[in-house]
Amino acid sequence: MKPQVKKEHYLKDYDSVERFISYFYQCNEVIKLNPKNALEIGVGNKLTFNYLKNSGINIITCDINKSLKPDYVCNITKTPFKNNEFDCIIAYQILEHLPFEEFIDALKEIKRISKKNVIISLPYASTSFEFIIKIPLISKLVKKQYIDFFIRIPKFYKNHKFDGQHYWEIGKRNYSLNKIKNIIKEHFIIKKEIRPEINSYHYFFVLEKY
Repeated sequence: MKPQVKKEHYLKDYDSVERFISYFYQCNEVIKLNPKNALEIGVGNKLTFNYLKNSGINIITCDINKSLKPDYVCNITKTPFKNNEFDCIIAYQILEHLPFEEFIDALKEIKRISKKNVIISLPYASTSFEFIIKIPLISKLVKKQYIDFFIRIPKFYKNHKFDGQHYWEIGKRNYSLNKIKNIIKEHFIIKKEIRPEINSYHYFFVLEKY
């Protein structure tokens, strides 16, 4: 499988407020697990890698695109790593770049090289309505910094057409959230699901190996 985008894709108009909210979860969930070592699959602009490395996480990278200068160049369905090699493996907005029939193969390979935890994020296509309010007194009562009202309507009525990058997305016809979760559950325990505030397009799964 060849790289779908050039290195420049991650440098121009790639980042946004929404994506930086996603970066918070990409980094924070790993830090909370405090792994002895970690692997990032798909390096992007290396923001997550650099933050985690500077936070003291022993992390290496792999990617199919050698121009991004990962530590290892390989396909996610066939990596050079040993069984149970990494305490934590992360793959953010990566698996949808594979044809859906390879999704299971990728999960199997990730499980093989994972010792315990895996964190992935996938695109969730939907129409969403969100209202966030921050009132100091209420925030203290509910022990949250804000109250988030959110409604999501998946685009179940829409077929997904390959756009040069994504072969499939959660929420579209034949790719319901329940279907994706059932596939994941065949290989991992789903410990947590996360919908980042303001960026509902990125949907996170914190997983644990059986």
